Amino acid sequence: MVYIPPSHTDRAAEVGLKRRQPDLSRHLSAEARARLPNPIKSIWKAAQVKPGTINMGNGDPHHTLYPVSEMNFIVPSIDEHDPVQAWREGTGEQQIIASYKDEPCALSLRTAMAYGAGSGLQHVREALANLNDRIHAPPKHTVSLSLGNADALTKCFRLLGDPGDSFLCEEFTFSAMTNAALPLGIDWVPIRMDKDGLVPSDMERILSNWNEAVQGKRPHVLYTIPCSQNPTGSTLSLERRRQIYQIARDWDVIILEDDPYFFLQYDLDVRPSTIEQYGFTRAMAEVLPRSFLSMDYDGRVMRLDSFSKILAPGMRLGWVTSNDFLAEKLDMLTDSSSQHPHGLGQAFIAELLGNQGWGVDGFMKWVNSLCREYERRRNLFMEVFRREVSSTGLASAEVPQSGMFVWIKVNLDRHTRYRVMETSTVPGGPISNTAELMDELFRKLLDCGLVMMPASTFAIVDRTGRATNDSHIADRVNYFRATFVGTDETIENGLTIFGRGLEEFFCY
Repeated sequence: MVYIPPSHTDRAAEVGLKRRQPDLSRHLSAEARARLPNPIKSIWKAAQVKPGTINMGNGDPHHTLYPVSEMNFIVPSIDEHDPVQAWREGTGEQQIIASYKDEPCALSLRTAMAYGAGSGLQHVREALANLNDRIHAPPKHTVSLSLGNADALTKCFRLLGDPGDSFLCEEFTFSAMTNAALPLGIDWVPIRMDKDGLVPSDMERILSNWNEAVQGKRPHVLYTIPCSQNPTGSTLSLERRRQIYQIARDWDVIILEDDPYFFLQYDLDVRPSTIEQYGFTRAMAEVLPRSFLSMDYDGRVMRLDSFSKILAPGMRLGWVTSNDFLAEKLDMLTDSSSQHPHGLGQAFIAELLGNQGWGVDGFMKWVNSLCREYERRRNLFMEVFRREVSSTGLASAEVPQSGMFVWIKVNLDRHTRYRVMETSTVPGGPISNTAELMDELFRKLLDCGLVMMPASTFAIVDRTGRATNDSHIADRVNYFRATFVGTDETIENGLTIFGRGLEEFFCY
């Protein structure tokens, strides 16, 4: 395990926290409780403790037979004032970072290309633990590597969920992930949202009104995307995060903090004086949102981070931060399933964050530069949206604070064929034709050569389809998710088509 030391607590406070840390074993699934450590991996870990141990137990091909001795990675030079712009324009300097099998480097290819533990290689985990501590300064937590957030989430679902369990999530969320829990027999309980994200009072209402005799076991897991919530683009305020965490404590709920867009924040007031005196890492840490992990004194947060949005999605490499008890159970699952993450990605990250690469501060300088570029594209999107779409009065959108998405509301109530009934034709069903009209609009836009993701793709329904006693979610799917991370040409052309398509749709 890689221990992240507490940065904001003294020794006495840490001891007090340990005393009141809850027993989290009840949250484990039957599978997790029954799972035994991989005995071969247990011996492998024991063999790493004493240097020079002769290992004749594992079936590892010897490193002298690896058909690779060196890997060079050409990356942007972080010495540029604005490295992202310089890289895009091809005007900046390049930097070569290298991994070697037989020469000194941050992570030897002898180690990176060999079998390893499911949690990932120690050197990489320590580098990410250091990054975590400088950004989040959490209480005692450990880091395990993953093959990206999708891999991590599906494992967390297996770790925590049994057939018949109910988990909480936002009423609109990334359905590719929630769908992964359904074959495990896990039901989703949607929490209402507004323009600012998950509504804490609705989470409290659901938990306090839960009838276990009728509904089964009360939900004990919350899956949430707090920054640039996918698909709505909303970012939870600090006050809402505090409220949600307190509710989780009151009802003993585990929080799965899926945060791939955390580093992509806009309109940040990064202080040049802090950069000059302390570097980019501290300057960014001062203005980035406070995570659930940073306030997790109970060990009930499992935080999922990924390099997909800030380096490249094809890397399939991320990290999970949790308390040592849950980390051990997660590593046991990995050791007997997907095994450790790929060595090439770990070697790259080790060199990138190492002394001969960008280092942590250079990495955060890249992130800062990336934020400015995506902020520029967001601003362009909203400018074109106001000109081509808002001016029609047929749709509107909030300006996202972070991430990659804009949640566009279509004003269907202005359509001549929009209908609202007094009662539903199906008991408990929708009372409007919102879903039908949005499906028609989606196909209309597709014929025009434009794809936007309809809200119905992300709508989460419980057993009744209701999110509250008087509102069916199908009556609230009058939204599209659009991304602003494409080229300027894509933004201009796409929104022009969208505005024209809307006007044509509303004419018949």
